[in-house]
Order: sequence, then structure tokens, then C-alpha cells
Amino acid sequence: MQRVGGSHSTGQQEPGENRVAPRCPSVALTERDQVTTLPVRLLKNDLGLVPGNSCVDASFQMKMDAQGFAPEDLMVRVDGQNLTVTGQRQQESNDRAKGGYRIEQTVHRQMQLPPNLDLAAMTCSLTPSGHLWVLGQNRPLPPPEAPKGQAPRLKSRGHKGSK
Repeated sequence: MQRVGGSHSTGQQEPGENRVAPRCPSVALTERDQVTTLPVRLLKNDLGLVPGNSCVDASFQMKMDAQGFAPEDLMVRVDGQNLTVTGQRQQESNDRAKGGYRIEQTVHRQMQLPPNLDLAAMTCSLTPSGHLWVLGQNRPLPPPEAPKGQAPRLKSRGHKGSK
């Protein structure tokens, strides 16, 4: 299976298009309605996903079994607010003495992402034990808007002791 990498579907930037810089080290996603492929990073050990790691303290986490798959066998796509993970691998042997075999394995998972997820901060990692993790952070909330017009004035009441 061929992966596209971190570019959007047309491969070229459209005039007036804004690109968002990544905060975690794996991907730069563009506009919200673009189809983007997240790169799958292979971790050296499972300890890369322990709590305390800045990218692990995620507000969105998706874990799935991908044992036997290599990063190049997996495709993780974000299409608007939809996350799709697909994978395919094949293995075959034609040993005449021991007999031949062919193994074909596929995985597919699709889910809707939360609306407040910062798509540019999403990461995707495959552990040596075969777990695929997709992590993301919520976007920061915008500051509250100040009321328009004049603020209402409070009427002052005199002190109890004054005449």
C-alpha cells in the first residue's frame, strides 16, 4: 500500500490557502476540509507513550491493534472530521519441502473526530508491540468576547449612616 505522506490531496498549495505549522513533531495539516494522510512513526519501544510525554497527555486518543503491520503498510487519513485507518499486508512462501502458504491481512477503522480537535497537532505512532496510537489535542478556547456597546452602570446606594 502506498502512502501519500503529509501533503493534501492536490499536492499543490492553492492561492490564499493557509498552512498550519505542527506543534507535535509529526504532521502539518492544512484547511479543515482537506484530505490529509498522517505519517506513521515507528517507535523504538513502548515507553514513548508513557504519561508525562507532552504528546501523550492528549485530549484525544485512539488505539488499535496493528500487530504484524509495518508503518508503510498503514494509511491514516483525516478527511474533515473523519479519521480512517486502513492497512494491508501480504506474506507468502513457496517452500516445496515444507509446503507453501499465503497470508493476507487487512485492518480498517473509521471514526468521527471531536469538533474541537486541533487537526494540525495530531500524531500517529506504531509501537513495537503492534499498537497503533493516534493522538490529538483540543484547540484552545477563544477568549470571551467583550459585550458590545456601553457597559451597564450600577446605581450607587448611599451608606446607611448618611442623610
